[in-house]
Amino acid sequence: MTCFDNILEILRLIHDPRDMHGKIYALPVIMLLSIMAVLTGANSYRGIRTFIKTHFIRLKEVFELDWKQAPAYTSIRNILIGLDPSDVEKAFRDHAAHLDAQAISAGAYDTPCRVVALDGKVLRGSFDNFQDQKAKQILSAFATDTGLILAHIEIDEKSNEIPAAQQLLQELKIPFRIATLDAIHCQKKTFEIAKEENIDMIIQLKDNQPTLSQAVETHCTTAEPLSTTETRDRSKRNRSETRKAAVFDATHIVAQTDWESYIKTVIQIEREVLKKDPKTGLWTSSNEKSFYLSNCSLNAEQALHAVRCHWHIENKLHHIRDVTFKEDESRIRHKPGIFARFRSWAGNILKINRKEEETVPQQRYAIALGGIEVFASI
Repeated sequence: MTCFDNILEILRLIHDPRDMHGKIYALPVIMLLSIMAVLTGANSYRGIRTFIKTHFIRLKEVFELDWKQAPAYTSIRNILIGLDPSDVEKAFRDHAAHLDAQAISAGAYDTPCRVVALDGKVLRGSFDNFQDQKAKQILSAFATDTGLILAHIEIDEKSNEIPAAQQLLQELKIPFRIATLDAIHCQKKTFEIAKEENIDMIIQLKDNQPTLSQAVETHCTTAEPLSTTETRDRSKRNRSETRKAAVFDATHIVAQTDWESYIKTVIQIEREVLKKDPKTGLWTSSNEKSFYLSNCSLNAEQALHAVRCHWHIENKLHHIRDVTFKEDESRIRHKPGIFARFRSWAGNILKINRKEEETVPQQRYAIALGGIEVFASI
């Protein structure tokens, strides 16, 4: 049971709201078995119960359980939805920090810079029209180098991503990483919090800051950049993409404005995409130019890497949650954030144990066939 000791120790710190008579099934074990069930494909409380019932004899032996039978799915549901989401989140962050440190010490990440991307996601199936409840949203922090989810924060139904991201920046300690956010977060208060917490940050600039956007675009047209870089991607059939990055000193742009003490550099990214129509053989081109603000000094190679890494949260996290973990199909409506964290726990454990040639679906299938003991780290 050695590989389970660390996570069980963390799960024991979660407050169990049940009275003594209702603790037939120990909370840390129920939570760990729920994570294991999600690892193998469960997407509901019934699925967790099916996993426990199927492997009941084996689980009793491994975890030295004195249970007479597998708990009913209603018992599992009542235990889990009775938890305080903030307690579950704290335990998740502690475990994620442990896995992140483990990944960094075990592997060499030869990248221009390390990035943590912040972005929100809607749990689309969590709406409840009968209770007039909209689908829940969760903002996640994703370490693009180790591929691990570091933290989440649930977005209040009457609010939006902006205050949630600001709160997460205050709570999340991300030394040696650059935080990246999309244009909705281009707010002075967000940069103010980053300055207070000593966080390096890059945020896209769009028309939600029209005066600043115009000043940046004009400056980048006429000024000499501090550094530049260019990359070409021709690995995809019938498609070629060229990216040019330039970093400019922001001193002149933000002088005598409210942004003066926050912005150090401006990043310009130009993308030219060539696409070939396989039927006609003709090539069409498209050009795009985007701008980003940063509160740190960095070169063009680091800037281009950080901007590209931000979109990993979409194609390496959200896509997997939707397609592999089928998160959007889940109809859990009461405290859906707790079950969402089980998916994150499962995703992190899969990532830390994944072999280079394995896909996530292959890995989950292998676990379902061979058991959780195949893992070296959990």
